[in-house]
Amino acid sequence: MNKKQSMTIPTFVWVLIGIIVVSIIFLIAVHIPFTGKIDKYNKDHASATSLIEQYKDYLARAAEVQSNIDQMMKECSEMNEELTINASKTTDDFRVMLQNLDYDLSTLSVTKGRADSKGRVSATGDPLYVTTIRYAFTANETKLLDTLKYFESESNGAYFVSKLSVKEETTTNKNQTAESGQTQVSQQSISSAGRLYSATLEIQLYYFDMSKNKAALAASKISKAAASSSKASA
Repeated sequence: MNKKQSMTIPTFVWVLIGIIVVSIIFLIAVHIPFTGKIDKYNKDHASATSLIEQYKDYLARAAEVQSNIDQMMKECSEMNEELTINASKTTDDFRVMLQNLDYDLSTLSVTKGRADSKGRVSATGDPLYVTTIRYAFTANETKLLDTLKYFESESNGAYFVSKLSVKEETTTNKNQTAESGQTQVSQQSISSAGRLYSATLEIQLYYFDMSKNKAALAASKISKAAASSSKASA
């Protein structure tokens, strides 16, 4: 009886062994992996802390930031309106050109803007539109070249010349012969500077229709305001 009692392992020993086993498992499964990644965790923590501070700063200046954003959006919209030539403004663009070049315009037609057949859009999602302008005019060689130069490098619009036909105009001169009394009609040669040409030009104007995104943005603001109002009333 005394021998059996002497072989019994005390309970605290089993508890101690259990603690040691659990500690070893914790050391292998948790502590060692955590120690190897502690630098990464510290960097992530520092980054998160910095981001939180930025958000706190933004929240503290929310009204000021939003006011600046609204002002910049307004300025951007005004500049786009001034600089962008679209289907409704292209006649004004032509008017500026004619004032500068001062020649005779025979006809002018502008088609309604239509969406690009390939569905292309700008980086901000504005759809690409195109309109066709056809017009006929009479001008000398210098002004004819200045017309093409205007559409290529001076106008705010993005034009593509698709067709151009040019025909030289001729003048006639009636010479009276003294001997026969007959009138002789002959073609008169004039200098290249004064030579006139009848030209027909067809060009395409490409532009991004920003009104589509404006309408979508306004609708989004209205829906957000309505949602905020609903939450407030709730």
